[in-house]
Amino acid sequence: MARYEMAPTKTNLIKVKQDLGFAREGWELLDQKRKILIVELMGLIDRAVEAQEEVEAKLGEAFEALDQAILRMGRREINMIALGMNIESDISFSEKRVMGVSLPRVKVRFDDRSPYFAAAESSIWIDEAIKKFREVLRLLGTLAEARISLMRLSREVGKTIRRVNALEKIFIPDYDETLKYIEMALEESEREAFFVLKLVKDRLLRKKGVVS
Repeated sequence: MARYEMAPTKTNLIKVKQDLGFAREGWELLDQKRKILIVELMGLIDRAVEAQEEVEAKLGEAFEALDQAILRMGRREINMIALGMNIESDISFSEKRVMGVSLPRVKVRFDDRSPYFAAAESSIWIDEAIKKFREVLRLLGTLAEARISLMRLSREVGKTIRRVNALEKIFIPDYDETLKYIEMALEESEREAFFVLKLVKDRLLRKKGVVS
């Protein structure tokens, strides 16, 4: 452990005690923040994994429905229907804050102007494919939200852990060492001052002919 270079004075003693108090208080607050962020991070990991699995599952279902529609209606007919599709999508963003970290909120909205084709041309697999791909887009918004939140929280957890470790392993021990040094130096100075005062007192008494 190292100590800060400070003159062993009472003023510096008070300052070091205050700084040590602030450092310990800061460590407690950061340690609480670290614990809260880690709990939030664990929840986000589960959400991200779940969203990834849902996207993959729904994407498989969507392509399966599209393949079935192509088998029944033919690729050319599907392409013609695709040209007549009239679905608009809108992605809106908001945010929430967790322990000072900005986490995104992603919302996907659709403006669906159906029907896209004549009833005679209709196929249950076309409707199913549209429905499934729409679900995939919504889930992609959820997945993006979870991944970005995970990235930001992971970065903040790393920063918080580094600060906690710096306070715990460097600053607080160094302040402790400095405090001990100043206290010992002041105690030594007080002992020396007491000894000098005793010598002066003894000499004064001798001059007056009084034996101490």
